[in-house]
Amino acid sequence: MPIPAKPVHVPDSGIPPGGDYVPIRWPRTFMTWTGANLDIIPLTGDLSCTAGSAGIGIPSGPAGLGMPTFDLKADQLPNMDGGLFKSVRATTRDITIPVVIRGVDRISAIKLHNRLLGALNPNIGPGWITVSEGDGIARHIECYYLSGGEGSETRDNAGFTWIKYALVFRAMDPYWYSNAERQYDWTLTQESSTPFLSSSAYPSFFPMRISAASFQPDGTVEVVNDSSVESWPVWSCVGPATGLILENRTTGKSFKMRDAFTVPSEDTMTVDTNPGVKTATLKSSGTNLWPEMKADSALWSLHPGKNVLKVTAVDVSINTLIRLHFVPRYLSYIGG
Repeated sequence: MPIPAKPVHVPDSGIPPGGDYVPIRWPRTFMTWTGANLDIIPLTGDLSCTAGSAGIGIPSGPAGLGMPTFDLKADQLPNMDGGLFKSVRATTRDITIPVVIRGVDRISAIKLHNRLLGALNPNIGPGWITVSEGDGIARHIECYYLSGGEGSETRDNAGFTWIKYALVFRAMDPYWYSNAERQYDWTLTQESSTPFLSSSAYPSFFPMRISAASFQPDGTVEVVNDSSVESWPVWSCVGPATGLILENRTTGKSFKMRDAFTVPSEDTMTVDTNPGVKTATLKSSGTNLWPEMKADSALWSLHPGKNVLKVTAVDVSINTLIRLHFVPRYLSYIGG
């Protein structure tokens, strides 16, 4: 049955009242496939073949570019209605992209066809679907070609100089990743803390050189993860630095080295917090530094939004550099 609702009760469109809003002219979305052979093939190319002898285009909407699918675990309650929520996780993602390959003649169509199939071959590894919006912001997802390239020579699907495919890809990691890395530096310097841009496409996110005060117990820095999904940072520490502590005050978790452990001068300790990696090593020798961690350490993530971080170390010098870098990941190709 219909849901009763008054016409005046409409969702907020986000457009300012008064009729002064001017629609923004927005360029078309651009999509590419980068194969494991590093061949970059535009999927939203020129089907008119005015810019070249052949092109690939998307005739209709792809599927699977938005939210991932989630698997919810729950226990059924005995003698009660409903269930008890236990956990949730994002599953693998399947993406379907319909494409048309068209050439000015038969040979140009065959060459582009063979180039695409060579870049899709999953035996040589995964590739990347990259989507760029009209504002220049690009995000990518790593995936394997799954199916759809078998082809069909029916009248509606192929001709002498063209052919249609509905390519299906599978991403083991269901999240989209930014093409721009975020970076923050802690250095011992008496100069003012001056931010500098790493990418003109991301004016709000930049590496920062943090003053010496941030090595003290009361020195904190605000790091922004502009996503609704947690991100996993990689830390680099160029010595000397003793008793290093990396703390996320927003989550209450910290990563602590033993008080007596020192990262040697001109050597680098790297801590990778990414799931499936979780390593702490010394660059010069490849030494595993897990035994040098305190037992209550956690290789924490950056939660969505603002994260207040504190870096503490002693016996530092002007050569000491603590670097945090991470790549935000998103629910959809347009963010989220």
